[in-house]
Amino acid sequence: MNSEHIMARFQLSPTAAPNQIKDTRKKRASAVMLPIIDVDNHAHILLCKRPTYLHHHPGEICLPGGKFEQSDKHLRTTALRELHEELNIAPSHVTVLGQLPQYSTLTGFSISPFVGLLDKHTVWENDYNEVQASFLLSLTALSNEANWQPIPFQRFGKNINLQGFSTPHGLLWGATASIIKNFTKQLALPV
Repeated sequence: MNSEHIMARFQLSPTAAPNQIKDTRKKRASAVMLPIIDVDNHAHILLCKRPTYLHHHPGEICLPGGKFEQSDKHLRTTALRELHEELNIAPSHVTVLGQLPQYSTLTGFSISPFVGLLDKHTVWENDYNEVQASFLLSLTALSNEANWQPIPFQRFGKNINLQGFSTPHGLLWGATASIIKNFTKQLALPV
């Protein structure tokens, strides 16, 4: 599957609500970009690893993104701004296909995920204040259920199983994993 297939399937797919734990606390608005780029005519998602010294989610695998700021026109602006700040990818190199359903985290954020196709010749450079490493994972690998493993987790006194995906930079899990799995479901890929 490449970016052309994704563009056709994503635009035709209905938006389904992600499967998540209900939490009624007030959430802080944020946005992420799910950046897709073709490598050898196969779609890959660009992910980041956060530095271990950060206060929020140190060392975790994530999508480029962050908190909504008053200077942002809307959450799409937030996602594009953060992509530029974290990986030096200008908005002019991104074709935003649309938005996935909002995702509420257990840490107090409401995440608006946007799907963006990167120009095929896009290069990026990490801002090492925000990104320890950046890397690509193929959509084919992320769509294969055999590559995911259950992770036992306890929250609010309830035992739940989250899904995790091993990467060369650590475990992809939590909100980022849920957003990616929701995206692959919208593409009608087996996840």
